[in-house]
Amino acid sequence: MEKQLRCTIKLLDDQLGSITVEFPKDAKGRYLLNKACEAQSLEEKDYFGLRYVDGEKQRHWLDPTKSIAKQLKGTGPHYTCIFRVKYYPEDPGAVREEITRYQLFLQLKRDLFHGRLLCSIDDAAWLGAYIIQSNLGDYDEDDHEPGYGDSFEIIPRQPEKLERKMEEIHEMKLKGQPPSEAEKNFITKAHALATYGVDPHPVRDIYGTQLYVGLTYRGLSLFKGNQLIQNFPWPDIKKLSYEGRTFFVHAVVDEKKVNHGFRVATSSATKHLWKCAMEHQAFFQRLAGERIPRRGFRRGSDVSIHSSGGFFRGSKFRFSGRTQKEALETSQSLSREEPPFARSPPLIRPRRVRSCKDANSPPSDSLEDVGLQLSDQSLPSTPEKIEELPLTFEKAPSESTTGSNQALLDSEDMVDAMNERNKCNGEEREVIEEVTVTYQEQEMTECKLPNNNHVDGAMSAPSHRKTKQEEKKSWSGVVMKLMICSILLALILFILTSIVLYESSLPAFEPVRQSPVSQNFESAYYAPSRAWVVSGYQQFTNTCYEPTKQFISAQLQMISNKFD
Repeated sequence: MEKQLRCTIKLLDDQLGSITVEFPKDAKGRYLLNKACEAQSLEEKDYFGLRYVDGEKQRHWLDPTKSIAKQLKGTGPHYTCIFRVKYYPEDPGAVREEITRYQLFLQLKRDLFHGRLLCSIDDAAWLGAYIIQSNLGDYDEDDHEPGYGDSFEIIPRQPEKLERKMEEIHEMKLKGQPPSEAEKNFITKAHALATYGVDPHPVRDIYGTQLYVGLTYRGLSLFKGNQLIQNFPWPDIKKLSYEGRTFFVHAVVDEKKVNHGFRVATSSATKHLWKCAMEHQAFFQRLAGERIPRRGFRRGSDVSIHSSGGFFRGSKFRFSGRTQKEALETSQSLSREEPPFARSPPLIRPRRVRSCKDANSPPSDSLEDVGLQLSDQSLPSTPEKIEELPLTFEKAPSESTTGSNQALLDSEDMVDAMNERNKCNGEEREVIEEVTVTYQEQEMTECKLPNNNHVDGAMSAPSHRKTKQEEKKSWSGVVMKLMICSILLALILFILTSIVLYESSLPAFEPVRQSPVSQNFESAYYAPSRAWVVSGYQQFTNTCYEPTKQFISAQLQMISNKFD
């Protein structure tokens, strides 16, 4: 009997928690993804993916066409993956089934909590109110006492004034909305934000400035702090490549070709960024039937592309899934009834103890509080630009008020399946390395996006200092390349010298030709090699060249006769 391996898949729905899947050793990544979707009754699978962390704490998307065991090698024996939204749809309203939209809602709610979905205070209040409406339904004066909003962790360390604003919107403006409608409105508002679907990759430009690369349906976006400084639409990007720790974007801007290079922390992070960008371009670019670059994606569902990775080195990209256009066409053909599903319970925390002054003070539209100098300017919900916000990004608070709350902080995409195996109270300790957003005072501090590539050091800028192991690998590669080049050059020079020596009649080479060593070499090696080359040339001439020549001559003669 073939040995079965096991993998734990953590789901977006905290009510389901996680599932354990057994798979054969030769199973491909698509097997796990299909099992995760089947467990949640999902048919629109193309928007989702499985994430894992390798031994170097680098995150990856599980390739559906490659062996699971080979990809997760070194992270076992019991593997761990996380089920997440990989491609955020351009038009969430085009998603056919409610259960798929609910998974998108859970992902966006998680993005908001962990600081990837940046927004203004007013937008945060509306998003929080939609979450409350989805979980509690309509406001009921008997059931919902003042301050019930602080039971929901929309963002960590959220100020009380924000909670009151959420309560006010929930009470006055959302009455009558069922959970499905509240979730749909939440998705619509999140979709209008510039950071919708952004999973930031930290990079540096040629001047050493810290930037972040975001990949969405709009294209490849560049952020400086929380400012969207440039966006390259997918049709304008002609080539994506990388070499070492440098990621290159070759695009056309205002009918001019531009090339941008960005330095990434490690070579593995560079390759991860390149692969994610290629996958997003392949998925989204054909939505409107745009012309695909010649070196880009052809119509086939299985396409290989070579990217520069150095001399005698490179990476091949293979996109084997459906594009968004094909995914939408498949969704429209679904004829089953909407599957029933139970919504996940809300993220509840113990109520904050309020002072008598706070309890008696009426809700206010202002979000200013003692010790919190917050701007009351609303961020435009447009994809063009993110205004400066009083936000700072910190790691998720380690203190947990309830056991369920700790379980919900499931280290969003930060599961380290290899290096964190220590037991704590008989259970595996989970890595909680999420970067979260805190709305608090910030005067001259630049707002930073969370680190996408590595589990550790989410607040630190990518280091450009190579480790000893990387330097050793780099020098080994250089030495190997020099040796190969030297051997090839010596072989070419040797062949040219032999031809000149034995085929020319120069008097200067006559003493060398008459030497016994030279004559022995000529009879043993050069003459047989020359005879083999000549016979091969003659055979090629007789079988290919002469018939082709005769055919062309006949065709030309026919054409000439017609004109005559």
